[in-house]
Amino acid sequence: LSILKNDIYTLIHLEQEQRCAAVEEKEHLAEYLSDISHQLKTPLSALMMYQEIIENEPDNPETVKEFSFKTGTALKRIEQLIQSMLKITRIDAGSIYFEKSNYSIPNILSHAISELTTRANNEKKEIVINGDLEQMLYCDIEWTGEAIGNIVKNALDHTDAGGKITISCERTPAMIRIFITDNGHGIAQEDIHHIFKRFYRSKNTSDSQGIGLGLPLAKAVVEGQGGILSVQSERLQGTTFTLSFLT
Repeated sequence: LSILKNDIYTLIHLEQEQRCAAVEEKEHLAEYLSDISHQLKTPLSALMMYQEIIENEPDNPETVKEFSFKTGTALKRIEQLIQSMLKITRIDAGSIYFEKSNYSIPNILSHAISELTTRANNEKKEIVINGDLEQMLYCDIEWTGEAIGNIVKNALDHTDAGGKITISCERTPAMIRIFITDNGHGIAQEDIHHIFKRFYRSKNTSDSQGIGLGLPLAKAVVEGQGGILSVQSERLQGTTFTLSFLT
């Protein structure tokens, strides 16, 4: 009877845990859907307005051109949001298999920022790569490149014209670290513990680009490969993100 009683208590405890997990999952899903609908609302509203303007002024080529461009920008924002959400959801669900191999650090960085150098030049900003670049990193180059690219995009978003983003690397006996440092606006102390939360937008970044998914995705990718993503920053003093991988 004592053994039976203990087994019953164990079953009751497991059932309670499962109920709590189900409730938390439902709450998380509801919050997730609310965030998605909120993020889609703004560009969709803009698209409806742009379409109405174009429809009402078909004989004004300048207006049609201007709002056609704005329509394309809004559509790209929606596509970016959906793609980022799908990637994070796949990582959360454990359906991503990281295809790891040994890659040189320059190869990884080139893959990560190849599409960002043009933007940096257009915005009169500089991306500099230095440090110990003769190292090899065991990783998935596609996902790791995306993580680094998202961090560099974030640096470009929060750095003024004439700013500088520096990417460097160092190796210790235990790990390889990749540092991404900018001399931009920095992160306020009240925000620094929230920047990896999905859709988090500081009141200090209301005028910047981004949808609040780049850093959470980067963190998920790095941690999914057994690494650590950390940040150090001070307001108006720049920011350094550190990607640490065990050797």
